[in-house]
Amino acid sequence: MKLVVYGPHKRLGSWLEDGSVVDINHAYAALLESKGEPNPCAKADAEAPSCLLAFIEEGEAGLKAAKKAVDYAKKVKVSAGGEQLIFKGKGVKIHAPLPSAATRIAMAGANFYDHSADVSKMMGRPTTVEEIKKQVAAGTYNAWGFWKLARNVVGPDSSVPYPARTQRMDYEVEVGAVIGRKGKDIKEEDGEGHIYGYTIVNDLSIRDGPRTGGPDGFFFAKNFDGCAPMGPCLVTKDEIGDVYKLKLRQTVNGKVRQNGSMESMIRRYPWWIAWVSRDMYLYPGDIVCGGTCSGTALDTSPVVDGKTKPDNFLKAGDVLEAEVPRIGKLRTTIVAK
Repeated sequence: MKLVVYGPHKRLGSWLEDGSVVDINHAYAALLESKGEPNPCAKADAEAPSCLLAFIEEGEAGLKAAKKAVDYAKKVKVSAGGEQLIFKGKGVKIHAPLPSAATRIAMAGANFYDHSADVSKMMGRPTTVEEIKKQVAAGTYNAWGFWKLARNVVGPDSSVPYPARTQRMDYEVEVGAVIGRKGKDIKEEDGEGHIYGYTIVNDLSIRDGPRTGGPDGFFFAKNFDGCAPMGPCLVTKDEIGDVYKLKLRQTVNGKVRQNGSMESMIRRYPWWIAWVSRDMYLYPGDIVCGGTCSGTALDTSPVVDGKTKPDNFLKAGDVLEAEVPRIGKLRTTIVAK
């Protein structure tokens, strides 16, 4: 199921193939009412909540209720009380599928073979994909990552102000795994069972400073207003199939910059879930992003006099489209601050 957060009250919806949205909570309440259930609204709030995080926490039971609700809404479109259950796509505002302002977004660093090899060339220490694979097999390829703050997330078709402190703003199309079950010290072999679904995250970065971490360090290079466009939906795991077969694509002003595949991931989501959850709980709604493929501004820009040439980096007015089949297309416009 494709789940969206929609409308002025940020309610949970199911995104249909024709672009329309079913209000899951209202549709389930209408279904229960049609069956003569007492207190249908209260029961719907408990079994098919209108809040994305609460719905994720319901797990498989919530999804079963949602599927029944969607099937019912397709048939009747309007409840017995006259409440609209399906909304046409063009008139619906879609927000980021961010489960909560408390959501933690973990980002895997240098986790695609092609991207890592290209960055190593740019940094003046060329390493081939084959050499990286040998390091991974030997256990000498270091894992690293960083966090993005939930407050910096923006939704589809949003505008992101160009940070004043940079002249080199970068992009990275990524797939984020949304956690569905609470866990701590999760074993890698159990990691898959903690994934609820997937969404697109565009990792926007400042790339001016030493080691591309920005002049104020890596945390600030990765966190500023709008640095994490997300969406357009959260697709449940059962509808994705093999996530590691998905293609990744990013265009800037209609020109393809990134055109890769999840097959190039170095370490897969269960490994990162185990790594991140050491001594710390992961909660439903937390997100683990798996990294990006080659084609970023950083790994396509030559270094001249110790600095990357600015030509391929983003500028105010640029329009980005991050696209992943089965999930959708995430459009973002960079604007002057």
